[in-house]
Amino acid sequence: MQKKAAKEKQGRFARFCSATEKPARISLILAAAIAFATVGTVCVAAIMSNKNVDLGSENVELNAAQQYLDQISFAASSSSEETSAESSGESSDETSEETKETKRGSLTGDNVVDIKDLKSLSDEDLLKAVKQGKVKVIEKKDIKQDQSQNVKTTHKGKIADAPKPTSTPKPQPTKSTASATNVPTPTMAPITVVNYELGIDISEFQGDINWTKVRNDGIKFAFIRCGGRGYTKGTCYEDKKFAQNVKNAKKAGVKVGVYFFSQAITVAEAVEEASLTIGMCKGLNIDLPVVMDWETGSGYRTQPLKGEAFANVLDAFCTLISKNGYTPAVYLCSDDINNRLGKYQGNIIGKYKLWYAYPYSCYWPASKSFKSNYYQTGDTIPPRSFAFEYWQYSWHGKVAGIGTEVDLNIRILGKTTLKSPEINITNKSITTETGQGINPMDGVKAKTCQGVVTTDNLSYAIKNEAGQSVTVDQAKQTPGKYIITYTFKDPFRGTITDTATWEVKAAATPSSAPSTTPGGDITLTPSPTPSSGSTDTPTPTPQGSVTDTPTPTPSEAPKATDTPVPTASPVPTKQEENTESTTSQETTNNP
Repeated sequence: MQKKAAKEKQGRFARFCSATEKPARISLILAAAIAFATVGTVCVAAIMSNKNVDLGSENVELNAAQQYLDQISFAASSSSEETSAESSGESSDETSEETKETKRGSLTGDNVVDIKDLKSLSDEDLLKAVKQGKVKVIEKKDIKQDQSQNVKTTHKGKIADAPKPTSTPKPQPTKSTASATNVPTPTMAPITVVNYELGIDISEFQGDINWTKVRNDGIKFAFIRCGGRGYTKGTCYEDKKFAQNVKNAKKAGVKVGVYFFSQAITVAEAVEEASLTIGMCKGLNIDLPVVMDWETGSGYRTQPLKGEAFANVLDAFCTLISKNGYTPAVYLCSDDINNRLGKYQGNIIGKYKLWYAYPYSCYWPASKSFKSNYYQTGDTIPPRSFAFEYWQYSWHGKVAGIGTEVDLNIRILGKTTLKSPEINITNKSITTETGQGINPMDGVKAKTCQGVVTTDNLSYAIKNEAGQSVTVDQAKQTPGKYIITYTFKDPFRGTITDTATWEVKAAATPSSAPSTTPGGDITLTPSPTPSSGSTDTPTPTPQGSVTDTPTPTPSEAPKATDTPVPTASPVPTKQEENTESTTSQETTNNP
């Protein structure tokens, strides 16, 4: 009891230092070791979870634990300090790589769906992700919109003069006297022209459109705006008449394409615009391409964009459009192609359809060179070293059913060769007797430069030998020679002429009847006449073939008998078999 009381009077530290108190010493050492190990484990977990965090000087305990763990980890190595430094460097590289991947938006996943992630990527990385199909279409509700940005914009750029046609010009007829009425037909060499359809592009600023009138005015297709991006603030908006215009145009039989007025200056904005376009087209039947209508001008936010960055923006829009089942296209002018894209133009117009903006002054009524509102077959197209399917040739068009000016376009469907039109006349030389009329259009046809046989736009005029115009009724009453001039106006190659002659001869008797010879001349062919001594009894016809040899007249007529005696004369013509003999004798004019 005394020993126990003495121990209690001693402190724990004195007991720990006493050699006789081994159990107490061991228990204290174990407790301290367990506590220290617990603190060290917590510190390791914290450090491994965030290697890049610099520990502040106030975290004395954590810094001490870090040092202790480093010493324990490399205690067996004689060069523990050098090895620790090298290991720290490797760990730093891995850490920075992981952080970079995290900031890219985790592209190793299936899709990038967060708009913030899209905008945090570089253009190159995001374009790569779009091409790999890792970028989903952004929902309309997630795209910031501002309808106040939806303002009417005007086209920027000059209106060019159309180049002169390169086809062979039509020769002009030479001057001649009044009697020389046979004007030679112009010779026109074949020319190659485009096959095309007429089209327009519109937005809500064209107001309510009567699409039936538009179609009846010759318009076959329309590009309809679905939305755009403001050219100053850069916020997207929707075209409120888009769905209405698409449905009404298709109901009237007008094919529909779509365009988005783009002001994208990054790949992320291009993805945003493509997403809004796809959302607007949902549920609608689109016939033609979906177009990125990228434009710029003084004061536009797009002014600085060019080169590879410009090509990446166009490529991103078109790629996302294509991956969602639509045909992509780009709307560009000459400056965009030659100066902005430059050496990168092949990356865009070599891959996607091009809608080329290059208006001509000859289609603008206010211009001195104005000739027609619409493009016509044979008109020239812009000279270029690249292919385009759509050409915007006017910014000041007038179309039935639309109350404002509207852009005019053609769609190039291919090429065709226009040959020289022709007038085909069956009978070039006609002969009649006085009183016998003709129809100058019998056997006359025209062939258009496209090979269509027709009588449309084909007319004639008759002139006498004095060069005076006469009618058919006037000519048939007056013997003489007449020139019939045929004129055909080809829809595309101009007017050509050809001629035929008509000779009116004085009739031998008023009762003469016309016939047509195998050569095509209209002439009189009288019936053969039997001999003067013939009787009322018809002359029997011997058996044999019918020939065209005329019946000769015997010098003496046979005496009449009770029994008819067959004559030895040749076979009469068919006309004689059905005609009683006449008392008059006529001669034929046949050669």
